[in-house]
Amino acid sequence: MADASSVPDDIQRRIDEVQARMTEEVFEGMLAKAGVDPADLAALLDVLAIGITNGAWRNSCVENWHAEGRLSDGDMMRVNSHTTHGVRQRLRGWTREFGVITSDGFTGLTVDDADALGYRLFRWLTNPARKLATGAMLGDLARTEADLDEYMEHADQSLRGFVAQMEDKGVRFGLLRTACHGALACQQWWGHPTWPARVDQFMAMLDNPEDANWGPDAEYRERLLPEPPTLQDHSTLHATLLKAPWELDSDTAEWITDAGIGYLTPLTDAPRTS
Repeated sequence: MADASSVPDDIQRRIDEVQARMTEEVFEGMLAKAGVDPADLAALLDVLAIGITNGAWRNSCVENWHAEGRLSDGDMMRVNSHTTHGVRQRLRGWTREFGVITSDGFTGLTVDDADALGYRLFRWLTNPARKLATGAMLGDLARTEADLDEYMEHADQSLRGFVAQMEDKGVRFGLLRTACHGALACQQWWGHPTWPARVDQFMAMLDNPEDANWGPDAEYRERLLPEPPTLQDHSTLHATLLKAPWELDSDTAEWITDAGIGYLTPLTDAPRTS
């Protein structure tokens, strides 16, 4: 990667202009448009956890492992949602530790405080003994020390970048920026404010064989494997998808992802997951 001195003056000027336009107020507006009240700490932590997980976990060699078949699509839904849940738990613990009760409380934190959070997340995410939603440990999924080292290097760089973005403009600026990433880039994830509406739409599909999302003459549904027995209890399935999709069994999670829950486009927002 070229250093700053090798960047042409006109390009560097454009970079500086874009960065100057990135403010807390801009991020707050972007979050509001995505259905997140930036003043609501719980809602902010939801999408912040998604942004961190997407950067430090999902967009890494984990995606290569998925492509290689180490994780199926259903596995990815369960593992990613469970990892997001774990990150969110640590974010909540961190805010309680520093007495933060609203997003404005982030202005009183220092980069050292944020660095402590980054280190805490790094240790948890990269622990070879961390148990994934599939039942395997991270070390088992990585298979070799080289693969585990590759993931650890990615997580280290991602979380260092997460902390570094707070150095110039403050902790709240950096947290809002990462929260925007989660809110805008990962709208199909558990924890996003549109997830409940997505689940409701999916349940409506299950109840209606003629739903337009199944395609002409329900051709998409016809291509699926027979429904797993757990899909028959719609009430339990609905509750599990809302609160803890990582608790689904592998066959059910696979059927749901094959059915296209991630490709639905909910028309209305629903209350965020708690």
